[in-house]
Amino acid sequence: MGHERNYSRRCSFSWHRSVHAVVDWRQRGRIGTVVRTELVGREAELRLLVESLDSALAGSPRVLVCQGEPGIGKTRLVDELVQVATSRGALCASGLATDSSGAPPHWEWWQIMRALANDVDVSRIARDLRLHNQLASLAPDVFLTEVSTDSVTASADDRFRQFDAVARLLREICRVRPLVLVLDDVHWSDKAALLLLNHVTRSLSDEQLLIVAISRPTEQRHSEVLARLTREPLTTVIDLRGLPASAIGRQLAMALGVDVDEAAIASVEALTGGNPFFVGQVARAMADARSGRRFVAVTPTIRAAIADRLGQLSERCVALLQAAAILGREFDILTLAGVTSTSPTECLELVAEAMRAGLVELEAAPHEHRFTHALVRDAIEAGLAPAARLGLHRRAAEAIERQHGHALGSRLFEVARHWADASIAGDDGAAAIAAGWSTRAGEQAMGQLAYEDAARLFRQALRIGRAKLDRAQVCRILLLSGHALNLAGDLEGRLDVCLDAAGIGRELGRPDLVAEAALVMEAIGAARFNLATRPLCEEALAALPPDAVALRALITARFVETFVFLRQPHAVTAASEEALELAERSGDNRALAAALRARQVTSVGPEGLAERIVLARRMLRLGRESRNPQIETWAHLWRIDAALEQGDLSAVADSIELLAPATQRLGGPMARFELVRCRAVLAQAQGRFADARRLEAEAFAVLGPTDHDVRFTFRSALTMNVAHHTGDDDAIASFDYAGAPEDHAEMIGFIGQMALARALVSADRLDDAANVYRGLGPVRGWDPPPHVVLCGYGFGLAVAAALGETDDVAALYDLLVPYRAHHIASGMTAMVYFGPVELWLGVGARHLGRLDQAVAHLEHAERSCTENGAAGFRVETQFELALALLARDRPGDLDEAQMLLRAARAKAAALGMAALGEKITALVRRVEGADPTRALTKREREVADLLSQGLTNRELAKRLFIAERTAENHVQHILGKLGLSNRSQLAVWAATKDDQAQLHRT
Repeated sequence: MGHERNYSRRCSFSWHRSVHAVVDWRQRGRIGTVVRTELVGREAELRLLVESLDSALAGSPRVLVCQGEPGIGKTRLVDELVQVATSRGALCASGLATDSSGAPPHWEWWQIMRALANDVDVSRIARDLRLHNQLASLAPDVFLTEVSTDSVTASADDRFRQFDAVARLLREICRVRPLVLVLDDVHWSDKAALLLLNHVTRSLSDEQLLIVAISRPTEQRHSEVLARLTREPLTTVIDLRGLPASAIGRQLAMALGVDVDEAAIASVEALTGGNPFFVGQVARAMADARSGRRFVAVTPTIRAAIADRLGQLSERCVALLQAAAILGREFDILTLAGVTSTSPTECLELVAEAMRAGLVELEAAPHEHRFTHALVRDAIEAGLAPAARLGLHRRAAEAIERQHGHALGSRLFEVARHWADASIAGDDGAAAIAAGWSTRAGEQAMGQLAYEDAARLFRQALRIGRAKLDRAQVCRILLLSGHALNLAGDLEGRLDVCLDAAGIGRELGRPDLVAEAALVMEAIGAARFNLATRPLCEEALAALPPDAVALRALITARFVETFVFLRQPHAVTAASEEALELAERSGDNRALAAALRARQVTSVGPEGLAERIVLARRMLRLGRESRNPQIETWAHLWRIDAALEQGDLSAVADSIELLAPATQRLGGPMARFELVRCRAVLAQAQGRFADARRLEAEAFAVLGPTDHDVRFTFRSALTMNVAHHTGDDDAIASFDYAGAPEDHAEMIGFIGQMALARALVSADRLDDAANVYRGLGPVRGWDPPPHVVLCGYGFGLAVAAALGETDDVAALYDLLVPYRAHHIASGMTAMVYFGPVELWLGVGARHLGRLDQAVAHLEHAERSCTENGAAGFRVETQFELALALLARDRPGDLDEAQMLLRAARAKAAALGMAALGEKITALVRRVEGADPTRALTKREREVADLLSQGLTNRELAKRLFIAERTAENHVQHILGKLGLSNRSQLAVWAATKDDQAQLHRT
């Protein structure tokens, strides 16, 4: 039934669902006042819950996981907590997961949204925050928007945006009123609902929000996701055990109205293990015996206990309860009447009989009921004979269809579930019907972004109907399943169904189906999947008719994308050109966007910089014309990447300002991550290291709730580059990738290892750096992906020079020389800025003893960093240029080196570049300590030379064509720098100096 009921009316709970409730039938003749009994035996646990509530009300959000076996009293305990929260002004809403596969995706969250909507104008808040579309995919009837079932346009980013929208909505509500959310029976939750719960939990900061999840630890469908929740810092786990003897005695006394002796209590404890639900069953049996009714022997097996209880009811009532159990824990009278072919009035009479037996209770509306405990419903359903169960499922499906017609809403999932369970009955057409309903439900789940549920429903359709459907229908369902599995992250499952679909397409002579299978195989970094996709693309292209222009463009673009992160042969570049030509002819925006992205894949290397600038311009025009914020965002990101490689930090800043509104329109954590990431890289490039670290932490937190592994790559890249200049100790730790997917290190491959070696060099851990660096093999054998050629060679040259690997330095210098005038950055996405190529060519040339080349490279780099505002790299370039000048030691080199070191030392201190600042200071001391005259300027050394010859100030002035007062000032400066008191000491110093010729060097 009853997934459409309003579980929490006016944001309050149905407190009467406790098995301890006593209903006054005789006075009212129908369900009436609910009398709550005292909560016994849970005082300590309740105190812990209330303490968490106090923290939440004080702006320190908390998450509670209350877990224990069925009947242990989890829900009853949480009910008490919510009563306390309500009395303190908190807004309370709940959602109940169900063990039925007929529940809509993230059903408990849907119920919560409905409950909140009774007290809060959530639709207005969603519109104000531009979240309406994202939230509509979660709860369509609350946000009054039709859910799209176009699985082709669904994406992983869509779900990120949906989850983010829920977190932002809850945060906005908490600004007005404290909030308590209860998610009951989450062990039955679908994976999407649990992922959303994890996302909301990780997004919490200072909200007045308490989340309570109720679970059976032994029955969890997705234990790994729930386990993640329990490990979150804000989460407290409460394990409920059986009641102690004293509490059992109090519960029995409350139910029976008299005290129970210790022997009876001990007997009940031994029988029930202190489980409150079983204690309640014993109490009911004891009450029946005392009142003269037939005594029901209570056993620790709930199925036997309920079977005995059913034995006291009329046959018609038992049949009704069996039909109700098929519908679920909650059911409405109208649907039940349709299943049992009775009138609603007759149903109400029979339900009343079940209520008197304590098996059923009234829900929020007169026609809505529920079993008093999930265990009751489970036991009744389990007692059904297989044939009876199958027949009831079919009648349930037909009754719901008749009752709601085309306006099924979320009941579509119930119909699919009932037909699926009825389809085993035989070959009477039920299988084909069931497969059709399961497919419809899967498409609806895709529209609600519940990709795991969709994949399950598509698999269900294939399992039931594969033998009954024609091959083209089977292929279509396989493709739908592949797309769902792709978005759910099950890439192995995606590969299997896509190959299966391609096989059917081949068998039917349908290259378009082979093409669709290849398109579902979205290109990622893992080579094995790309290698499986490539032959499908080639097969489809060989057989597709020439007039299938748009499809040929799409499949050609996908073929090109299978070479992402790999060196592309000339044929791939030609294929990308063909894809673009086809897309332009087709006039299809989707095909054009795919073709432009394919061209970008082939131009991510430094040789393709000019092409990438053109592509970004075209993509931006397409995004604006189609009003597609995703395409526009891609365009701005491409422009930023290209500008970084050009070293045009001003253009980077301008593009970031244009990116911001596009990401705002796009919405979701991934869009915000892209924006913050670009800002962080710009800050690092400009030497604003504190800003860079703050923005990196913000970017990491934005994606924290999503588990997206790109945040780990970015954290290590940004931290390494900041530490290169500041000497932070956490750079190496950032390469640990704790929490990243298992294959993350494999995905980043060569550049990840090279970056780690560079970070180890910055940390002066040269032995460790050497081990990592040498693990990459000979330089001539490196084959870095095109987008990291500059980073790979630049990092490699810096590491090789630091390790004294002269042959490698020479090889890397030759590899990097063709890219002069470039700046070191990734050609695919803003991850790193590592200064002008000339900086690292200068480092290599100095190491090789090519000092004129080193000075020329470094002077070019210093000018470039001065012009573009790369302050940190300007300091580093000045230091390296000073080293090259001191090594070359031509006339004027010393003066220029000292000037550079003075400027670099001051700027390093201002920027917080402690590590490099220490190196600069040490070099200054070494230069001046080797010869005190090195502290003198060129003019001061000339004056000192003349003073050593005994010239007076007047004679100095005449010889140097300066004023006598100026000559006197020079003398005082020289005496001060050399630590001498007068001219006589200077004469003695000059006469005894071992290397007097040093005074004559200019």
